[in-house]
Amino acid sequence: MYDVESLLHPSAKGTRQVFFAGKGGVGKTTVACLTAVHTARQGYRTLLLTTDPAAHTGSVLGRKVTEQVEPVDGVSGLSAAKIDQKQATEDYKKGILDDARAKFDEATIRVMTEELASPCTEEMAAFQRFIDLSSTPGFDVTIFDTAPTGHTLRLLELPLDWSEQIRLKAGATEGLSEGDRQQKDRFDRVLDAMRDPGLTTFSFVMYPESTPILEAQRASEELATIGVATQLVVANLLIAEEQATTPFFQKRRKMQLEYLDDMKRRFVGAALLQVPMMDSDIRGIDKLDMLDKIVFGGIA
Repeated sequence: MYDVESLLHPSAKGTRQVFFAGKGGVGKTTVACLTAVHTARQGYRTLLLTTDPAAHTGSVLGRKVTEQVEPVDGVSGLSAAKIDQKQATEDYKKGILDDARAKFDEATIRVMTEELASPCTEEMAAFQRFIDLSSTPGFDVTIFDTAPTGHTLRLLELPLDWSEQIRLKAGATEGLSEGDRQQKDRFDRVLDAMRDPGLTTFSFVMYPESTPILEAQRASEELATIGVATQLVVANLLIAEEQATTPFFQKRRKMQLEYLDDMKRRFVGAALLQVPMMDSDIRGIDKLDMLDKIVFGGIA
């Protein structure tokens, strides 16, 4: 089994990338923010990125998070940014069409504009921005708060589907331009890094109930088909023994413990990180520091 801390630290190979994925509403953003604060407090220069348009990273940190990589006040070594899907798409389309106008007539440009009005373009734009932000130099650890599972899988599989958009960008010309070759090489390097457990930790966040566990397992199996292994699973919203003071909570805790065993069976070899249910929302650096001590304090 993997060791949790080793999965969060940079390796001799370079910057550690840590992805948190899972069903919507399982607490990915809180876990990602918690982990980012934890690694930064350990002295690792940490970049927290969110690819989820519904994420509330700023609310959890208690700090404004913008499309630009900016330091997070109150945590030395921690920076954060988010991907603005709409802006990324507009920038991506503008870049392709501006380049095409120097090569093709207006009729071709109109066809390209129509073809760019597709969900695939939005996905490619988000992935391009994802690469740009994740390539920001000067960080030891990059932590990704991702969109719900289906969107995340699509994002991670995009390097395999780059060819159609590259073809569109190339237009009527034969072969790839030097810029297109560079983009292909960049996509390939990203996928290679995701497949390398020395550089990337892929984890699923779930609460201990059937639906999120099954969804995470299916997604984990799909990722395995492109060579991405699941090394960490996070059990969120666990009822502590001292909290189980009524028959209701005692029954819920018993059920959770059974599901914890189920998680261990389904994700053999993956490290397990347990995050307790708190009596209030995690908002602000002080609460994240408090949760850091509870979750990571006992890990050797």
